[in-house]
Amino acid sequence: MSRDHQVDVLVEEDSRDGKLLLRSPAVGMFAGVPRVGEVLVSRSRVGRITALGRTTELVLPKEVSGRVSKLMLRNRRDPVDYGHVLLVLMPVDASEAEAAAESTHHSAADDLPEGSFAVTSPTHGMFYRRPRPDAPAYVECGQVVEQGITLAMVEVMKCFSAITYGGENLPPRAEVVEIRAEDSAEVQAEQILFVVQPV
Repeated sequence: MSRDHQVDVLVEEDSRDGKLLLRSPAVGMFAGVPRVGEVLVSRSRVGRITALGRTTELVLPKEVSGRVSKLMLRNRRDPVDYGHVLLVLMPVDASEAEAAAESTHHSAADDLPEGSFAVTSPTHGMFYRRPRPDAPAYVECGQVVEQGITLAMVEVMKCFSAITYGGENLPPRAEVVEIRAEDSAEVQAEQILFVVQPV
């Protein structure tokens, strides 16, 4: 599965109270809303829209920030039209936005033991460690993996894609030292799934 592409949500300021209405830039099935009370900053993920088998990550435009004050949709799959209000942001002061931006920009590697590397989820979805419930897991802790080895599957809108080991930021061969996601659990884009160390 290719990495989801990103599109800015539409932003409209409510002249009565200064709140921001975040509107859908497309027609499709919307999912992945943030939590009420969460502070979103420039380029934060707002959710995702799937249409005609293609998933698009929705993000805040540059220089826009605020605290989620109201969700207009459930955190499930909801049909939306162009311009549909997805959620409402209330303004935050500059220091609060800066603090939220700082925590957002920490890389996944900040949470790793020294000398370790992270394999992260390419998208939001359901994480599966095995091809079917009665089958063994693709990999276990202690196993050595190499380029192209399937580590797990991730499911988005009934479409299953393999998470394979490899990439320019990973060693050619490594031992799986931690598995940080539960089987059949929901995971977020960029969430650490496996921690590996070179062998």
